[in-house]
Amino acid sequence: MTGRLDTDDLSAGAPATRPRIDPETIRDPPPESLFTARRVLLTTVILAALALLVWAWSSNGQQDPSLGASGSGVVVRYDPAPGSRVLRQAQVGVDLKEGYDGRLVVNGVPIPEEQMVGAIVPGTPAYEQLTPAEQAAGPRPNNRNVVKFQPGPGKAITRFTTGEVQVTIRYWREDQGPRTARSFTYTIFVT
Repeated sequence: MTGRLDTDDLSAGAPATRPRIDPETIRDPPPESLFTARRVLLTTVILAALALLVWAWSSNGQQDPSLGASGSGVVVRYDPAPGSRVLRQAQVGVDLKEGYDGRLVVNGVPIPEEQMVGAIVPGTPAYEQLTPAEQAAGPRPNNRNVVKFQPGPGKAITRFTTGEVQVTIRYWREDQGPRTARSFTYTIFVT
């Protein structure tokens, strides 16, 4: 053999043709079951990975302080929840059980009671409507268990900076006063 094309089957000058395939001999692959072991295993692994990602994103590594010694079960509700992502003007703080009072410190800045949510500023019409006993109770006579702050013009913090924000809550039983205060800190993220 000299490497030449065998021309026995070819006419002179005609191009080589492909062998003819009979369509009757072509068969579809055998049908495969919808639930194969491989498909079930891959689906299970993908769903487990997605569930793990959702859990990791939602918990964000933060533990709810009211579940441990930090909040001692006094916290009724966080606003926003620890680890949450919020805007720069978001309200932050907690609702405590009735009979408790508290203050907050945000990123090391103590928030004056007069600037907390629900405070009634002396000299305003709302303050003048309070009884003398309520006026003596301070700027938050009717919502002492609401320990929240919203930044704004003229306040200790005008807006939160982007990134991690530490919120420290000092709380105590109203009948025992601030000398018995306990505290805990949680983190939110400002976007």
